[in-house]
Amino acid sequence: GVALVAFGSGYYHLHPSNSSLVWDRLPMTIAFMALFSIVISEFINEASGRKLLLPLLIIGLLSIVYWLVFNDLRVYVLVQFYPIIVILISLIFFQSVYTLKFGYWLLVIAYIVAKLFEHFDAATYQVFGWLSGHTLKHISAAVGIYLLLLTYQKRKAIGNNP
Repeated sequence: GVALVAFGSGYYHLHPSNSSLVWDRLPMTIAFMALFSIVISEFINEASGRKLLLPLLIIGLLSIVYWLVFNDLRVYVLVQFYPIIVILISLIFFQSVYTLKFGYWLLVIAYIVAKLFEHFDAATYQVFGWLSGHTLKHISAAVGIYLLLLTYQKRKAIGNNP
């Protein structure tokens, strides 16, 4: 999902339209829902997280379909923000089966920063004159994913977990 975001977003920015925006948003739903499944597996129950992956991916796809059919982003917004809320709750109230869960904190912070850059897109461009909030949103999100990946590479299972 994360790799596909680069291609989907690139395509959208080359040919901005609602039809190309589908290819920007669809990979993001794959990434959000896959991450949601991973967090459920890691913090709550591995079997449940695995079983939920396919239904979550379908929900992500259906959020895009719903947006296209009804011109309503509410389901897509839910797909985008609900996993972040669950990640925060999981980080606070549940124990991971791995060490180094701070990568998720870094990802959440990067996501919040990305959303702030997105919200203040025009103001950011006015300040820098050559760099928009939208550009910084993409960079912030990519840095968050990269930091999570680095954490994944360094952590170890706790106890008898694989």
